[in-house]
Amino acid sequence: MSKTTAFAAFAALAIGSKLWFRQNDTTGYGEKPFEAIKVTQDEVVIVGAQFGWEIVKNDMDPSVTEEMLSGVTKSGDGYYLGWSLFPYEHSKLQVWTTDPTVKRARVKKVRPSLIGQRFTIMSLPEGADPAIKVGMRGTMVQTGMETPLVVLDGYHRTTYIHVSHLGIHKRRPKITMDRLPPQTKQVLDLLKAKGSLTAIEAGGVLRARSLAKRISELKEAGVSIIAENKLDHTGQRYARYHLRAAA
Repeated sequence: MSKTTAFAAFAALAIGSKLWFRQNDTTGYGEKPFEAIKVTQDEVVIVGAQFGWEIVKNDMDPSVTEEMLSGVTKSGDGYYLGWSLFPYEHSKLQVWTTDPTVKRARVKKVRPSLIGQRFTIMSLPEGADPAIKVGMRGTMVQTGMETPLVVLDGYHRTTYIHVSHLGIHKRRPKITMDRLPPQTKQVLDLLKAKGSLTAIEAGGVLRARSLAKRISELKEAGVSIIAENKLDHTGQRYARYHLRAAA
């Protein structure tokens, strides 16, 4: 902070305001900024001071009350310890309106894009509802902070769970026609050649273990497919998939 900016910040403060300051003629008393109260346009009294100039109450702005001066060092003869803050050549004045020595806790944020993200509960927070179990899955419905609002599968209401207890599922990229997995391309080629396909046919020709998953990927990529539910000679249900004719 430049000395001009620092003094402008100090000048903008109302009489009686609390502040913290440091400048080059106070560094001999330690590098920690000093807590102070503004009592005139260019003077402060120091809270808990062990050094400073002597300032009497009558030299302060009339609006300064004894209540404002609570905690300010006062000698037995009625003097307060203070300092003058004004820009001068080679001054290195710094002014803060909150204590700069206090390290503020950083709040870890969860990206807003995680709304709708799936997760699995890996551990239970203290005091969790007994109905909530490790291994339950859910969806984030409101994020932005460390403890998002979530909906758990099979649980009757929304709840908040800290992200440290969640195993967030990795999102796979959306499947498109130019990013079809190799076996999914083979299923599409076979569908085009035969016109329709069942799981047994796909397994025999392509050794595809999960035709339903391949069909799901094709649908995600924009391929129009119709599932026809049928019964075999034993009464078992199966699906025959057809390519929908283009309009």
